[in-house]
Formats: sequence, C-alpha cells, structure tokens
Amino acid sequence: MTSENFYKEQLTKCDRSLQTNLENSQLWYNRGDALANLGRYQEALASFDKATELQPLNCAAWVFRGVVLIHLHRYEEALNSCNQALEIKPHDSEAWTFHGAALYNLGRTQEAYLSYEKAMGRKEPSPWRIKVWQFFGLFQKHSFQS
Repeated sequence: MTSENFYKEQLTKCDRSLQTNLENSQLWYNRGDALANLGRYQEALASFDKATELQPLNCAAWVFRGVVLIHLHRYEEALNSCNQALEIKPHDSEAWTFHGAALYNLGRTQEAYLSYEKAMGRKEPSPWRIKVWQFFGLFQKHSFQS
C-alpha cells in the first residue's frame, strides 16, 4: 500500500467515525494529519481548528496546525499556533522546531536559530554559535529567554 493510499484510507475511516462522533478531538486530529499528508492543507487546517476547539490543551494539534499554516505560507499565524503549543508544553521539541521554521520564513533568522537550539534541548545557545553571532553583532543574551 502506498503512503497516499494509507492516508486516503485513514481519512475515510475518520470521516466514517465522525458521522457518529463529531465531538472526538482525536478523530479531528487524525483527519487533519491524513489531509495534511495528502497535501490538502486548507482542509487539514479546518480539522486541526476543530481538534483544538474541542481540546484546547492538545499540544500536538496546535503544533501541526502550525505546520499546516507554514505550508499555506501563513507564517505569523503559524508562529502564534506554535506559541500556543509552547504555552501548553514549554519544552516540546516539535513545537520549537516549527516555531523556528515560522520565524525563519518571517525573516527572523536569529530567533529561528534560537528556536532550533531549544528544539535540541539546549538551555543556552551553543558556544560556537555565540562566537559567530558576536562576530556579526547579532547575539544579545536576553533574547534567549524561554
């Protein structure tokens, strides 16, 4: 079975289950995941919106809502979605990774790299990165607050 067929099958199962269980956040999340993997980002966004509406503390739903928004080139909204995920789970590596991707696409590269450092679990930027940033006049210690 190809991955496309797998996600089509997952989507069919979710749609069938949602006919009798519209309030199931996990089904909406799974539907969003299948749609995103099929490249149907606008529909995936609507499913992730429903998942977060039903379960506002679902960190993964907020993260993948952000991922879909990145694919839709809606970077500011993606950043807000990742920030919401990080409020729920401050050390979530996926949330920090896509937080960095949104920042990078907004042209905020220094902040993006700091997010990537946090995704790797570092409490402070690596020493070599500080030296490079100091050389280019980019590093400010206060910008690395969690």
